[in-house]
Order: sequence, then structure tokens, then C-alpha cells
Amino acid sequence: MKPKFTIIFPVAQNVHLIKDVGQIANALGEHHDFDSTLVCYKNSDDYTYLKTEATSLKLDFISPKGRFLFLEKAVLNYLKIHAKKIDVLQLFHLTKETIYYTLYFAFLNKKAKIYIKMDVYNETLEQDVIYSKKPIFQWIHKKAEKQFLKKITVISAENPTSLTLLKQKFPILQHKAILVTNGVNDLFLKTNFPTINSFEEKENIILSVGRIGAVDKNYEMLLDAFIQAKLTGWKLILVGPIEVAFQEKVNQFFIENPILKTQIELVGNVEDRISLYNYYNRSKLFCLSSPQESFGIAFVEALYFGNYLIGTTGMSSFEYITNNFTHGAWVNPNDTNKLIELLKEITTNQLLIEKNRLPAHQRVVDYFCWEKVISTLLKRLQ
Repeated sequence: MKPKFTIIFPVAQNVHLIKDVGQIANALGEHHDFDSTLVCYKNSDDYTYLKTEATSLKLDFISPKGRFLFLEKAVLNYLKIHAKKIDVLQLFHLTKETIYYTLYFAFLNKKAKIYIKMDVYNETLEQDVIYSKKPIFQWIHKKAEKQFLKKITVISAENPTSLTLLKQKFPILQHKAILVTNGVNDLFLKTNFPTINSFEEKENIILSVGRIGAVDKNYEMLLDAFIQAKLTGWKLILVGPIEVAFQEKVNQFFIENPILKTQIELVGNVEDRISLYNYYNRSKLFCLSSPQESFGIAFVEALYFGNYLIGTTGMSSFEYITNNFTHGAWVNPNDTNKLIELLKEITTNQLLIEKNRLPAHQRVVDYFCWEKVISTLLKRLQ
């Protein structure tokens, strides 16, 4: 009988199936014959990625039943019914919800294994974990935390620095904490892109993929830097759902500078993954200007297609992803002037971009394909 691997992530939408929420379990099912199930509310009209990049994952929908204190009754009920059948339970983040779901599950099934994926900023691990602003509840939750850390089988962080910080913060995790990054589905990519574009086939495109205009993504910085840099022969393409205020700002730029219409393209949301990857395949540079990112899966996707990366110092995993800046460079958050200088420097160094293409792709093949990513986790679970 296949070992049953279950993820509890009530807020999962279709997009989560192509992220770590769906892809770790999918890879375990695809490559190692696990029976993988994601438990969530039905938050999307359709979960189309089950047919493309999450073909070895099943969904088990739960219905909202309200809350018991801060816990979802639907999750508690699911665990009560199904706990005995689960061999491995996966939860996300170090939160009070995760702590008490874990303790409840461990009570119901003492033989099962429990895996926690942190998905955390490095800076967060340097601070105290605040579960409640009320001292008495904080004390109670910290007591529960100690029991939680004893019950879990394995816990992972996304980069070597966060892994070290996690072990320092919780010495009990010295032999439980491992590195599990985020990654790409190499089987899907190899099927649809047997080869990546050559340097000659690529275009002078700076690409960014994300929630365009979202406050925490700071696309204003990238937009302003691109306009001020006045890069001859280069184009900025932004892919992702667009905030209304950001679209209005771009429209105003177009009124004031009509020539920018030929240099800046706001594509909007692209759900079809082959169409999205075609943008990565066409571009030479990939830039995110977020003040903070715990990992940045889009960086790995861009790296797979040989893009040179630009990020900020607030991105916890950027140094690891770029192999100590071999495949990218960063600036301080909100340092628009430095980003302007960096864009000018890199776009005028086509040799750097050309030499980066194949080693960048190989970096992902070696370290960030899901089959490679889960190898250490698999050993712990076995």
C-alpha cells in the first residue's frame, strides 16, 4: 500500500498547486509512489494545474464549519476522521495554528510522521516568536511550542542561512531541521521546453513576474528605475495581476511620454504555464524589487531559462539561489538610484548575460528541480 502523504492548507487556491504547497507532495507521488493529498477549502472555481504540473496530487475539499478559538473546526474534524490513515502530515509555518493542529494529530496518530515547512524570512528567525500579545496566552503557547518541537519528525527552511538560524533558535531541532528549497517541475519543463532559447534567440527584455503593483512588491521602484535608466533597445515586461492604482500610474507615464508605450508592456495575469514560461525563455534579465522575499520561486523559474537575476538585499534566499551572486546582483530595498546604475551596467554587458545563460540553467537542474529538492526530505520520511 502506498504511504499516504497529506498536506493541510485550508486557503489553497489553484496557484498554490504549482508552488511548494502542491509540488512537494506531487513530487513524492510522481517520483516515489506516495499517495499525496492536499486538504483545503474550495477557494478556486477550478484547479486546472492538476492536469499539468500537479498530476500526482489529489485534492480533498473541506467545508467551512467556523472556528474553535483560532482553529478551523473543519480541519479539526478532518483530522479526527482521517488521522489514522495518514502516514505523513505536512503543515506550513511556525504559527499557533500549526502547533495545535500538530499536537492534536500526534494525539490521534502516534505512529505517523509530521513535516513542517517553514517558508520564513531570515530576519524572522532572529526575533522572538510572538503568538499572542497577551502575556498569559503567550506563556501558554510557548509551553505548547516545546511539546510541538518534540512531536515533529522533520522541519525545513529554504536556504542555508535560515537553516542555521533555525537550529540556533531551537537547539532541539539540530537533527530534525533540513534544507528544502523551492523549485520547478522539471518533467513538465523538459516535456514542453526540450531546449531553452539560445542567446541569439533571446530578446533585450527585462522581465518581472508577480502581483504587479502590490504594496509588498514595490514595482514602483522597478518602473521608475527603468524609465530613468533610459535603456536604448531594451523593453520592460511585467506579467501578473495588475493593481488598479499601478495601471493608472503607468497610463499617466504613457500620456507624458508616449514613446514608453513601445518599451513597457503590462501583460496582466497569465495562468497558462507554457505561455508564462515563454516570457522567461524570451527574456535576458529578470528583476524583482520587493523589499522582502522568503524565497522567490520566480527567480528559479527565470534561472532555468538562463536569465540573469536582479533582486534586493531583503530577499532571504537570493544569495543561495544565485550561487553567491554568480548568476545575479542585488541592491538595497528602495534604492532606486543603485538599481538605475545596475540596469545600465548589466544591459551594456551582453557578454555577461551570454556567459550566464547555460550555467544558470544548470544551477536549477542541479539544485532546484523538485525531485532533487525533496531528496533529503525523502530520506527522513523513510
